[in-house]
Amino acid sequence: MRKTLKRNLSYDDRNHLYYVSLYYDGENGRRVRRTRTYPTMEQAEQVIAEYRRAQLLGGRSAPSDVFVEDWLRYWMDELIKPNCEETTCHGYENILNTHMIPSLGRLYVQDLTPVRVQQYYGELRKKGLANNTIRKHHVLLHAALGAAVRQGIVGANVTCLVTPPAREAPQHRFYDSSQLRMLFCASEGTPLEVAVKLAGCLGLRRSEICGLKWRNVDLKRGVLTVCEVRTAVSGRALEKAPKSYASERRLAFGGNEDLESLLKRLHRDWERRRKQDPKYNPEGYVAVNEAGKPYQPDVLCQRIAQFIAVQGLPPISLHGLRHSFASVANSQNVPMFSISKALGHSSTSVTSAVYMHLFDDAVADVVSQVASAITGKEQ
Repeated sequence: MRKTLKRNLSYDDRNHLYYVSLYYDGENGRRVRRTRTYPTMEQAEQVIAEYRRAQLLGGRSAPSDVFVEDWLRYWMDELIKPNCEETTCHGYENILNTHMIPSLGRLYVQDLTPVRVQQYYGELRKKGLANNTIRKHHVLLHAALGAAVRQGIVGANVTCLVTPPAREAPQHRFYDSSQLRMLFCASEGTPLEVAVKLAGCLGLRRSEICGLKWRNVDLKRGVLTVCEVRTAVSGRALEKAPKSYASERRLAFGGNEDLESLLKRLHRDWERRRKQDPKYNPEGYVAVNEAGKPYQPDVLCQRIAQFIAVQGLPPISLHGLRHSFASVANSQNVPMFSISKALGHSSTSVTSAVYMHLFDDAVADVVSQVASAITGKEQ
């Protein structure tokens, strides 16, 4: 006997088959119902899901026919991917595939209620996700349902009636100047030395450190240009321009004798090894491992965390060293505007054109004063 399980799907308990009934365009524009059988419910639901996505993309679905999963995938493919960075899309898809679709995907968009969304946030909290992470889910779902409202899929955005978790102040660890000196001394002569000092002395981001190449380091002038970053998507290296115009910046390291000496030594070593083996670090990355290979950001962060633990120093992340740069600069009474510029933070009052051509004394002073505080020497 065949029993209806849900719309378009029934089960024959005698023959142990799942029946999928769907409508297709026939001759003369008439709709024709076709029924097929599948041995498993998973196969049957997959066919229904693909059908609904095809109907949605073709503009044939009524609002009541659209699953949350179908809309989220349509929203990603048609509205987000053409307009966002690959790394951003990867982060969104991770949220969708890992959490949102497994929990909400089989609901119809019109059946999604504030209560169900609030329950979803509770589920995430039980999984151990932090409030700020759950808020990212809220922002994503709010944007997706907002697009659904604009395109007539649903009448209202239910996330407007949901209370997201309270924002938590980020807990940043940072070193003072004496702790930075200890870390710098411990890292001397290791492959991690340059990464540690670029973060602590110049405030570079991890992707900026991994993407820095010798062609962007002017050893004669003592200036490096941040114009390439290296990140990873699903384990695959991805090189691109920095995330904003303000992130593209020039920083003087000539005021820091220790960093300047290190960079010159590493550059000589790279040139020497390139003569011996043309395949050694052919693209000229500044921060490389023992084999001359560029780091992936996550791998570099892990290695630095492990190194710090072995040295018995207080735990700190690579990004924490960037915060340490800002903290030491602030302790030396460097103007916050100058610190912001050195860190590559943008504001609405600073245009990309001005920032790219601006290399003023204020930014150079940030590096010099931080170097002075760390080394204890007058620059």
